[in-house]
Amino acid sequence: MMQLDNTHPWVYCLKHMARILLVDDEDCILRTTAILLESEGHSTVSVLNGKEAINQLNASEFDIMITDIRMAPMDGMELIRYAHGEKPGVQIVVVSAYGSEKTTREALSLGAVRYLKKPFRVEDMMEAIAEGLKRKQAATASK
Repeated sequence: MMQLDNTHPWVYCLKHMARILLVDDEDCILRTTAILLESEGHSTVSVLNGKEAINQLNASEFDIMITDIRMAPMDGMELIRYAHGEKPGVQIVVVSAYGSEKTTREALSLGAVRYLKKPFRVEDMMEAIAEGLKRKQAATASK
């Protein structure tokens, strides 16, 4: 059995619950990810495209946005650029089945916490969320 100490991502996430915006054009991915994150105590809002995500970002506060890249009518990179410019406090995790080194570099240069390849490991997702929450906490503390 795995021993969980205070540095383990799941322990950090359990102590720091997040409000998470999920963006993916595949409903089954949204439902599965929402179930996973809600079972860990996080609050989620799911949308099927970038335009709906922008509406949610403008209407509510989120700690983290988890987004796919390949979507229409607005792709994930456009959404990341928008969030980076208009909602810099939102930490971004990219989850995509497709991704070039260029796309990965661009997403990370725009502040994405992590770029996860589908199918992702639960452990990797929890680590990305923990890292995003730590970054958000550090940014808030420095203000």
